[in-house]
Amino acid sequence: MISKKKILIIIPSRLKSTRLKTKALRMILKKQMIIRVVEQTMKFKVGRVIVAAGDKKIQKLLIRNSFESYLSVNSHNSGTDRIQEIYKNFFNGYDYILNLQGDMPYFKKELLTDTLSLLEDDQADIGTAACILDPADYQNQNVVKVRVSFKNKQGFAQDFIRNVKSVNQCYHHIGIYAFRPKSLENFVMLKQSKNEKNRGLEQMRALDNGMKIKVALINSKPFSVDTKEDLIKIRNFLKHKLSAIRC
Repeated sequence: MISKKKILIIIPSRLKSTRLKTKALRMILKKQMIIRVVEQTMKFKVGRVIVAAGDKKIQKLLIRNSFESYLSVNSHNSGTDRIQEIYKNFFNGYDYILNLQGDMPYFKKELLTDTLSLLEDDQADIGTAACILDPADYQNQNVVKVRVSFKNKQGFAQDFIRNVKSVNQCYHHIGIYAFRPKSLENFVMLKQSKNEKNRGLEQMRALDNGMKIKVALINSKPFSVDTKEDLIKIRNFLKHKLSAIRC
């Protein structure tokens, strides 16, 4: 039961995003995106929430808003490398560590709890999540796909890709990762694999080195912001959602 586990949720965030510059600080209904992500995470009370900031500007913003943030170096190859630095330097004694992307300003609680629950399987080195793949995203390289055979909404990842030739057992991968402290340490000790570099997917480092990634099938797709179009969509979604609540 994850309710009995000590859980640390770390959100890596930096300014040097490639597809949408400085997206962590982009405004979504009068709040910066990273603030939206932290607030959304904290409201579910799943575990302690901190931000691994790759830039002082992000850290200062979070501290100014009374959120917990730690500054990491800029030279990391991936967000997971960033959270390991923060965990190793400032924390210990947690059962599970959740790496939650800093560009998901809206998601449901099941994304956190279902992903963390995967670590109850001793065969799983890492837990992650997926949802049904929209046909419009088959060839969208901004949408990462995972191949997995699900049983009772759980299964082990076979591959992670950006383009698909066949949609058989192919799902929309959600950028969230659950680790035990030891598996997190093991992951960052590995060298970047060829597939990780070629595909720009850090999870391939784990698969290429024999680590087992278990996947939870989530009912709802969270909002992830990779492009300006995504930013417009989340602004409109939250605007309508808040209007409905007021009514």
